[in-house]
Amino acid sequence: MKIEKLRLIDFRNYENSIIEFKDGFNVIYGENAAGKTNILEAIFYFASGKSFRGCKDRELIRFEKESASVDMRFSRGNENGTDSETKTEEIKKHLDSVHMGLKLYKGKKKVFERDNNVISRLSEYLGAFRAVIFTPDHLSLIKGHPENRRRFIDLAISQSYPRYVAYLNEYNRLLMQKNALLRKDFDNSNKRAMLEVYNERMAVSAGAISFNRKRFVSLLEKEAKKIHFDISGCKEELSIEYLTQSGTDCESAEETKERLKEFYLSKTDLEIQRGMTLFGVHKDDLNFYINGRNAKLYASQGQQRSAVLSLKIAEGQISKNVTGEYPVFLLDDILSELDDGRKEAILEKTYGKQVIITGCEQEYFEGLEINNKIFVEKGACKSCI
Repeated sequence: MKIEKLRLIDFRNYENSIIEFKDGFNVIYGENAAGKTNILEAIFYFASGKSFRGCKDRELIRFEKESASVDMRFSRGNENGTDSETKTEEIKKHLDSVHMGLKLYKGKKKVFERDNNVISRLSEYLGAFRAVIFTPDHLSLIKGHPENRRRFIDLAISQSYPRYVAYLNEYNRLLMQKNALLRKDFDNSNKRAMLEVYNERMAVSAGAISFNRKRFVSLLEKEAKKIHFDISGCKEELSIEYLTQSGTDCESAEETKERLKEFYLSKTDLEIQRGMTLFGVHKDDLNFYINGRNAKLYASQGQQRSAVLSLKIAEGQISKNVTGEYPVFLLDDILSELDDGRKEAILEKTYGKQVIITGCEQEYFEGLEINNKIFVEKGACKSCI
């Protein structure tokens, strides 16, 4: 999967810019606040359907403008090791060029397009383009809030399994409605009957979410363990524990759903008493261990960074294993946050893929085989090689 061209119109601080990308390493450099991260934000929007910074859509529109648009053309195809000289015509047809568009408005809903056709459902849009984003904020993934860890796995799953986002949206919608019901002051017998309906419906989406998270964490641990072992000089073993109230011994989404239904029923009285939803997949979390010790409590900062680095590279490998091609790697000013050993590791592990890196100084990229260098200044881009 390779990005060919990106166009930004009134997106963040860009009035009208066209940026071309190449295979391998693409470097975007310039001073702070020049707009480097905005480019990555626009690209990742096509992978996730939202800003990785957690911003509202209206905040992405340039000051004093009512709308913004982003257009991206990328190629994708079979990357299962077929020699390019021996590819059949049928395989070559899959090496297609795809156009995706995004229109944002202050006064109405955003519009997604694919090959100039409007897409009405986000689940039909996700999965066409895939990317791994790695920012300095991710370096606190292990010690940070559980919400950040849930967001990490949910974004990764949604790209390879687009239907997953529909389960997330349904669960969050029902969760808001159930909380509103629990806060209302009326007869508990009526409240209990309505809660039974909500719990029945929530168990369906929660069962799918929990089962997919468990499956993804298993794949993540398998890949990240190998990568972390290499990065640590064959000295450390990384393991991951998925924490969920439904338990991790269920063999299917249906079995997980039934387990959750029973669990919700057993907690009804306590939730009525407290006036809020106390249990569900919105409480899930991950624990990370290095050589059997909880990384949150005992790992050094360097060990935690190595673990996060392993997780992000593993995310890209899982995408390759599931879809047949690597995603685009987006590295936002990350090299300045890593020591030489970890910097070398991430560059080695992403070699041969399309990588887009941002940074302030050209010195950050010394020793890197750069195929494309882009200078950014006040929302304007200029290709330098």
